[in-house]
Amino acid sequence: MAEQPGDTPRDWRRQRRRGRSGRPADDAAPETVAGSEDGESAEGEVASRTLFSFLEPALNAIGGYGAPLVIAGIVALIAGGFLLAYPWTPPVSMSLYGFIALGFGAALILLVGLIFLSSVVAAFISRTGRYGVNSLIMLAAFLGIIIAVNFVSFGNNQRIDVTATNQFSLAERTEQLLDNLEQDIEVIAFYKLENAAPDLSGLNRQIKVRETFREFEAARGSRFNSEFVDPDVSPQRVSQYFGATPAGFVNESIVVKVKDRDRLDVIQPQDPEYSHLEQDLVSSILLVTGQEQKAVYFLSGHGERNISSRPEAADGYSAVRAGLEQDNYRVESLNWPPAAENVAVPEDAALLVIARPTEELPEAHAQVLNRYLQGKDADGADRQEAGRLIFLGEPDTPESFRAFLAAWGVILNNGYIRDLDGSLPGEGNEQILQVDTINPLELPGEMIANIPRSVLETLLEITTPKGDSLDLVLMPQAAPVQLIDDGSGLRQPIPLAYTSRPRCAVNDDGSVGSCSGGSYSIADPERIDPITDQGQANADIPGPFTPVAYVRALGPIGAQPPADPSQFSENQVVGMVVMGDSDFIANSFYNRGSGADLFLNSVNYLVGDFSLVSLRPKAITTREFNLDRNEFNFVRFSSWLFLPGLMALLAGLVWWVRR
Repeated sequence: MAEQPGDTPRDWRRQRRRGRSGRPADDAAPETVAGSEDGESAEGEVASRTLFSFLEPALNAIGGYGAPLVIAGIVALIAGGFLLAYPWTPPVSMSLYGFIALGFGAALILLVGLIFLSSVVAAFISRTGRYGVNSLIMLAAFLGIIIAVNFVSFGNNQRIDVTATNQFSLAERTEQLLDNLEQDIEVIAFYKLENAAPDLSGLNRQIKVRETFREFEAARGSRFNSEFVDPDVSPQRVSQYFGATPAGFVNESIVVKVKDRDRLDVIQPQDPEYSHLEQDLVSSILLVTGQEQKAVYFLSGHGERNISSRPEAADGYSAVRAGLEQDNYRVESLNWPPAAENVAVPEDAALLVIARPTEELPEAHAQVLNRYLQGKDADGADRQEAGRLIFLGEPDTPESFRAFLAAWGVILNNGYIRDLDGSLPGEGNEQILQVDTINPLELPGEMIANIPRSVLETLLEITTPKGDSLDLVLMPQAAPVQLIDDGSGLRQPIPLAYTSRPRCAVNDDGSVGSCSGGSYSIADPERIDPITDQGQANADIPGPFTPVAYVRALGPIGAQPPADPSQFSENQVVGMVVMGDSDFIANSFYNRGSGADLFLNSVNYLVGDFSLVSLRPKAITTREFNLDRNEFNFVRFSSWLFLPGLMALLAGLVWWVRR
């Protein structure tokens, strides 16, 4: 039957089967080409053919570059992913460019896919395409499982320490502290990062610090963040935390702070092995987070100053107490009644302050104080650390307290210091001494080269904090402090300030004649003018004098010197600051001069290495596997032949079963 005109197909894809010359294809029906009596149908057919004829050359041209366009799209996708994934820091932001590259790449691939839609569909629905799609699905599922397992394992990992003494495990107290952290802790270690370090002990400590940081981060990496900074390369970081302190004195210092907060704590090695690093880190975290405070005790019961006095009390110490509490110390009063025999220094005492005693020190109390400084309790058992003491004396300090200080190499002399060149100007101020502390940064270079590093560090911490020297300290009737070094290696006395030296004439016989200017020790507290003629029998002793001093000691005078003092850690060393005056930090003088800063700096330095917790250092043991010749041969040959032989046996068994 002949095909009716209305049956003519109107799909432009059927019209495309004509050749470019306009002739119908071989399999096209003549009736279809002949046309239709329906004018409207013919017009739609022409319009469809005209639209396609307009797009077809452009699509054919784009399709001719299909492969390069697909490659360009893939490159654009990779570039966009890189720009989005790379950790760019402000002000450089590449996220916008990343999204543009991703969109451009996806558009290119989509365009080529639409042009070759029939080929793409055929590739997927063919047998090979189905296998490829199946393989892609299985690969995606496998990768998804791997990613999920790793994601779960990262958040729920478990580390096992197989060493005999748990050398790579943190203490239970440390793990509890890290688990309960609610603030982000930042730890900055200032170490010189040269590959070839001349100081092998310093290099070992640096490795110890890195390993300990790694343990802390493994326990709570989300809250504990550490970094290493070379003080020579980053002086701006040094000034951020240490002010004008030279970079050489900052090396091997560790700063612990809470993120986005100003309060910080500084840690330095206590021994060559740095065996107390974990303990120091825990103490610093407790301090900066405010969970615990170091305790400062003021001794009472012998006429000492009152830290609970009213602010208007001129001789009270309420201002000192407020200053210590502002520095986040816990200030307590330790009352020892004179008649009490069973007295003790609390175990948590980071520092003991004895401020202007006016009554005698009982023998039982002196014994407890000596044991405290030696790191012993009242019963003779070992304390957590050696004692730290600040003694604030006066010219009339009782003899029993002078004897206690003398046992540790410090003589508190009678009389007060009258400095003709350094006393406070003005009538009625002659007995007020202006003390200018030592600034090591102002000393000549050749003198600094001959001063031990420990002495320089002490001066920097107490008299020159962050490189800024203290102003004058006003001390009314300050007693001279004399330091004794018997050469036993038990003590290291460090004067923190000096008074001026008189200018004395020398007689013909070599004796000292009359002096002018300078400082003198006057025994009579009522006399102002010194007797400067040294030829008189009652002449006052000329200076210079030391009104304030620091002493590092390994034991009292008469103790057995250690074979190797360098093997002692800092928590076994007694730290003591002795000042010849106590009025300079009383309420009436607290805000005059830099007396408060001198006292608070001394407290900070003395308790800086005191640990709030006691963690036993990791013991490193050597374990040997001793074998005779037969046992050694068995281990050697079994390790060589047993496993390969077992694998060969299993392979033969599988071959036999499947043959």
